[in-house]
Amino acid sequence: IKANIERIDSQLILHIEDERSIRLTGTLEIDGSREILATAGAIVPRFMFGEWYDMESFNIALQSKFVDKRVENFDDDRSILLRVVGNTQEENIKTTGDNGVSQAVTIKQGVNSADVLVPNPVLLAPYRTFLEVEQPSSLFVFRMKDGPRAAIFEADGGAWRNQAIVNIREYLKEELSV
Repeated sequence: IKANIERIDSQLILHIEDERSIRLTGTLEIDGSREILATAGAIVPRFMFGEWYDMESFNIALQSKFVDKRVENFDDDRSILLRVVGNTQEENIKTTGDNGVSQAVTIKQGVNSADVLVPNPVLLAPYRTFLEVEQPSSLFVFRMKDGPRAAIFEADGGAWRNQAIVNIREYLKEELSV
């Protein structure tokens, strides 16, 4: 775009279609169409929100498909969830302490075990848009059940999509400024 190679007209339109696709087009033609010069699509890892994962698969997904937002001696919700799912034992999910919002789980700590409250809601930033832009954080409901298995359910009503589009726009404005 910056080089403007082989373009007589200097007016191009950069359309952010959604959080995963961008289209570069020319100006409006006489017949109402636009020349499509380039398209870009985000390649993001697949994670099924609302699906139950065994502890090992959930642990791996948290580490590989979510942004690590830890800063100087501060644990983010992702690292807290990793500690919970990494130390949950087969018989540990307590349904008696489940009030529909929070759950209690017994985790092993050395030779001892302790009951911990599973955090809810959790603030996470999964990879859901172009990797060059900041991934939007959003709220999720974290649940566990016997097996043991865990799932996270989106709890922001899709507001993260709007934030992702804003992040893409800001990135492009900065990168394309003269």
